[in-house]
Amino acid sequence: MHAMPQKSEAQLPFFPAGFPDETIGSRVSRYHIRRGQPTMYATYKQLFGKLPFSLTGLVQQNLDKLAEKLPGSAQENLLEMQRSSTLLPLFQQFFGPKTATKHADRQGIPLVELSRRITGDSRLTHMCAQCLIDDEREHGCPYIHRAHQIPGVTACWRHSTQLIDCCPSCGCPFAQPNQLILSAWMGCECGYSIADHAQSGQRAASNVEIEFAQFAQALLAASPRRLSIQQLINIYKDRAIEIGCQWGNSRVNHKMLFGKIEAHFGKELLATIDPAYKAGKTGHWLNIFCAHSAVEAPLTRHLMAAYFLFRNATLFLARADAIINTKPELGDPPHVLNSVPASSDKTEPEKQPEDELLEELVSLALRDNYDVQQLWRHYFGSMKRLVKLRPDAGEVIEKRLANAAAKKRQDEARAVRLRERSHRIDVEWSQAINKASLALYGENGRPVRVTQNQLLKTAEALTGSCRSYPTEPAFPLTVAALKTHEEGLWHFYARRLLWTLQCLHDPQTPIYKIVVHSKLETYKAKAVLEYFSDFTPCGGGSIQVIKSILRERGIEKGWQGPCPEREFYRAGRAYRLRTDRRGPIGGLAGESNLPTDV
Repeated sequence: MHAMPQKSEAQLPFFPAGFPDETIGSRVSRYHIRRGQPTMYATYKQLFGKLPFSLTGLVQQNLDKLAEKLPGSAQENLLEMQRSSTLLPLFQQFFGPKTATKHADRQGIPLVELSRRITGDSRLTHMCAQCLIDDEREHGCPYIHRAHQIPGVTACWRHSTQLIDCCPSCGCPFAQPNQLILSAWMGCECGYSIADHAQSGQRAASNVEIEFAQFAQALLAASPRRLSIQQLINIYKDRAIEIGCQWGNSRVNHKMLFGKIEAHFGKELLATIDPAYKAGKTGHWLNIFCAHSAVEAPLTRHLMAAYFLFRNATLFLARADAIINTKPELGDPPHVLNSVPASSDKTEPEKQPEDELLEELVSLALRDNYDVQQLWRHYFGSMKRLVKLRPDAGEVIEKRLANAAAKKRQDEARAVRLRERSHRIDVEWSQAINKASLALYGENGRPVRVTQNQLLKTAEALTGSCRSYPTEPAFPLTVAALKTHEEGLWHFYARRLLWTLQCLHDPQTPIYKIVVHSKLETYKAKAVLEYFSDFTPCGGGSIQVIKSILRERGIEKGWQGPCPEREFYRAGRAYRLRTDRRGPIGGLAGESNLPTDV
């Protein structure tokens, strides 16, 4: 007899795809809300098969359980979640990959073993109120950003405002132990809407906070360079010496460097970013220059040092690319360096003194734009020692300088080509969005709100090409077209209700039935119906008639509604009582109605 095939584990009915820079905790919270908000125990059991646990970790555990329940390859699902919904790519910029093959006999996917510094729980969740508003306008839904959760980052890189980690009204933290974070969608338990903080006065961040946030975000968005710890230390040392923090010939003046970092950040901000500095533990703060200590240094320390030394993420990544392309991987991966001294590697050849001196002189020539004759003039002693050890040093230096100059010219030419290509794509993309707008607003069917995300999808369908989400510096025309053609909420309500009125069979249909058929929010829908009270219903749906009516009344895409000054009741947890039947007016349902004076 043939053995019956085992029944595969049931896959999830749906799990939301991640928005750009969205955390995995945000995706799980959106899944919880879309499923009708069952108990958190039921959500965790369905997704992970475990009791509720914190999802505020830098790289969350148990993602392999979720990856197995999604369609497709479980291993590819896990790698995609870690790459696009966690901070693992940022760690790999400084510590390289760290995978393990244990559990290889386990049926399913091999787990990724992460050290404690990566899996630690941050216990905080930061948000930007303006980002929540922009995300709802661009994607139709707010969400929590990865870039706001980077350790040490206190400002929004896009809006230059300080991030918040608790309710501005009652001070309740967004992140609770072993709980989902629903504040971005449901508001706080006190009834305060986080998005309203954008109008109630956000605090502007300092220039240092903004630059640091932009530096960290750029490293997170870039592909991981996977430097070995020795390569990273070499980058730090070379740059520290370049900016003048030198002691002797090739050593770093730690005291001078730390003083400059402290002066740049300021003591108050430095204490906010780095807990060790706040506690006064600065004796070994710059141990990132030592291989055995740098591997265990917190990510915040590496981010601060890299930012201060380079200030520009592009410059840091270019230096990383240069050392990867010109030098072999030095030493072992971080987890091996932590337990095995570097001197135990017998296969790594030791550098000769003439090689180190040659590289130093080439670096000085590149930095100061010197040729060989100028090196003899300004560094006579070093050149004299070098030619004694290596007679052909002059020819070698000239060849390296020529290669560096050729590479610089190639990089500049490539940058020009990229700018021209971006401009050409920007023009084509903006024209495609204009066509997509005409198609969406001219579709003779039940109106659906035209968001930026819908415009992009329709433009991709019309052109047959798929591109990443456009950003304003690279694609200004495209971003302007998206902002021009996106539809405001009230304009959508007007189109939907006019269509509903046209499709009625009975002109005497009650207002409440019209609202039900429109599937819109009741009070806003009634306000728009009152505005169009003179419209003759029935007659069949026609989008051209609707467009002519809106044009006659001067209603544009950004229409502020029939009564901009009116404040509508909020639904969900933000709802407040209007009668005292179930509690005090203005309070939550079920609150005590007893008199407060005793």
